[in-house]
Parts: sequence; structure tokens; C-alpha cells
Amino acid sequence: MKATDDVVELLSRLASALAATDPEALVGGLCRVACELTEAELALFADASGANAPVVVGPAAVSETPDPTRAPLLAAALAAGEAMLIEDVTRFAADDLALRPYGSLADGRAVRSWVTAPVIGRDGALLGALIVGHADIRAFDTSHQRVLSVLADHLAGALSRARLAEERSHVAQALQETLLPPLLPRIAGVEVAARYRPSGAGNLVGGDFYDVFECGPGIWGVLLGDVSGVGPEAAALTGIARYTARAVATATAAPSEVLGAINRALANQRTEDRFCTAVYATLRPAGGLDPAPGAARALEVTIASGGHPGPLVVRDDGTIEDLELDPGVLLGPFEEARFDDARVCLSPGDALVLYTDGVTEARDRARELFGQARLQDVLAAAAGRTADGIARRVELAVSDYQAGGAADDVAVVVIRAAPG
Repeated sequence: MKATDDVVELLSRLASALAATDPEALVGGLCRVACELTEAELALFADASGANAPVVVGPAAVSETPDPTRAPLLAAALAAGEAMLIEDVTRFAADDLALRPYGSLADGRAVRSWVTAPVIGRDGALLGALIVGHADIRAFDTSHQRVLSVLADHLAGALSRARLAEERSHVAQALQETLLPPLLPRIAGVEVAARYRPSGAGNLVGGDFYDVFECGPGIWGVLLGDVSGVGPEAAALTGIARYTARAVATATAAPSEVLGAINRALANQRTEDRFCTAVYATLRPAGGLDPAPGAARALEVTIASGGHPGPLVVRDDGTIEDLELDPGVLLGPFEEARFDDARVCLSPGDALVLYTDGVTEARDRARELFGQARLQDVLAAAAGRTADGIARRVELAVSDYQAGGAADDVAVVVIRAAPG
């Protein structure tokens, strides 16, 4: 067994191994610690289902990987769900063919001594077995068996947590996908593009959302918002905001009225410390719905804000206009709130840029904000590009600024009047 100081060091490494959330990394880390605590030449984890190949690690190079499903003593230990100490498998293997499933090291030695410990989940189901081996006979004793049993118990709990986290991550991803439109609609005479980058909390649903939908003949609604927090509660509020907008938006409903309806719907949830910022706009072609064939059309935009960062207009000549839009109040905390509408006309080639605070509040390593001035510089340089090109330029600029990391979600929606 290892000396006390070495064991303390290994226990620290054990804690690091148990912190892994990826099941494969978790198993590999525990196997390495098992090798060192028992001074084994190899360690492996055998899945009880037999569906996955065993994870094998260790200080010794292996020329032939052990196969617990074909090695009778290891298979029996796995099936029995009990810890076992095997002093020398050659006593039970009649010839080299029978010995082969137990594996061999790169120098040709057979792996003769084994200790196994079952890995049993919280529900009592057998998840697999933690197994260590050595080429020497009687390399292990009951103290190694006890150590391996303790490690197997830790592995069982950590695997359960890791698999739960993995399931939550899949559910969160599926949920996030339902809260964002899978494809943006095609609108005659209008370019529409969006970029969404979650902050990277793999098992948590982010708070940014957007939607583009038809709310009347030739009239389109655009919604961009940011719900406080993450996870299921944020997802619930996101769904309420998005589907309330779709339910009340019509060709004649002013954006301020749509935000008012979202505000009331969120306020009725009575959720403490939960709120939403949002901007909602309606798009309609200037001068009616029937343009001359091939003619470029100006786009009339009416927009209102509920505590959201102010939209920017990128003119085709590179001029940036900050809409003097009343920022409004947060949606949700107050049942009665007032929102104001503003109007802007996009000539062919002009673009309206909506974004969440994950853009302007992104920070570099020195903790300096990206800020609106940098955003305006990026947009001025992107003038004349397509809506998708503008959105992509913003996304890349923010990502580069924070060196690929993100403390908050980033969402950008660009609406551009198609050029002539």
C-alpha cells in the first residue's frame, strides 16, 4: 500500500477525478487513482450491460486488452455483484487460450492477480465493476479489496450524478431548441438573420430568445428578449413571453401593446426575482404591399422597448444611428407599465440591429466592457454587408473580445431592407 503522504496526495487527485461530469473522463480518472492506490499495473471498468468496451488505464503498457465478458473469473465477479480477490488466474486456466481473455502486458507477461469490486447505483442496479490487475501472483490482499470497494462506491455515486447531468444537458438543449425558431422565415424584400451563442453552462437553459413571425398580410413581428437567470424557470418565462407575443400580435397591434401583454402575463406568474427585458418591432413595406416587379422597397419599422438595450440602425453608407427609443421598464415586476412606440424607415441597404446585453456587457481578460462604442465601430465597418454578414461580424467581434469565453448569452437579430 502507499505511504500516508502518498495517499493524501492521491485522495486529492481522487477528489478531482470525482468532479468530472463526463462519464468517460470520470471512469478514466477513477481507474488511474485505483491503479496508484493499489499499485496495480492496470485498472479497468466493465459496464454491466456489456454494450461498451471496457475502459482500461494503467502504468503498464498492454499488448492484449482484458475482456471481462470472456474471462470466466472476471465475468463471474461482474455477474455476482460482489467483491472478489483472485490470487492467480493460471490456477483456473487450463491453457494459453483460456488465459488469453485476462490480457497481457507489452513485455509478454500474463495478468495473473485481480481484485474486483461491484459498482452499484443508488437504485441498487449493478452499473458495472471496477477491476485492477497485476502480472505477479498474490499481488493483492484484503486491504486492496477494501480500498477498491470504497472507490467503487464513490464511482457509483459520481456516475449517477454525471449521467443525470448528461441527461439534463440533453433535455436543456432540446428545450432551448424549442424556444428558438429553427428557421427564420423568408420575407419578400427583407433580409433577416440571427446569431445566438449560449454562455456555455451545458446543463442550463439560457435566458436569451428571439422570434420572427407573420402577424398580418405582409406584416411581420420581431421579438428579442432576455429572461433573468437560467434553467427551467427561465425557460418557462421565455415560453410565456414568446407565445404571448404570437397570441396578441396582429397587423394593427402596436409594439407597445404587445409588450404590455407580455408584461401582464409575466406579472401574473408571481415569480420572485424573475423578470424579462424585450424589444418588439413590426415590419411593413413602405407604400403598400404591392411593389413594382424587381423594385427595391423601403421598410417601415415600429418598435418598442421593455428595459432592453437600445437598437441601432446601420445605414448603407456606414452611418450609425442610435434610435432615441424610450427604454421602458422591465417586464414582469409591475403589473401596470407604460411602453412607447418609435418609428424608423429603412431605405434599401439599411439595417436594424437588435441585440441582448451579452453583447455590450461582454468583458475581456482585464474585465473591460465591450461597450456600445465598440459595437458601433463593428457595425460601421459591416455596412453594406448582408443581414447575415452583419450578424456574423458582431458575433465574431464579441467572441474574439472575450477570448471565446462567455459570462452571458449573446443574441443578435438583424433586419435589413434588401438593396436595389
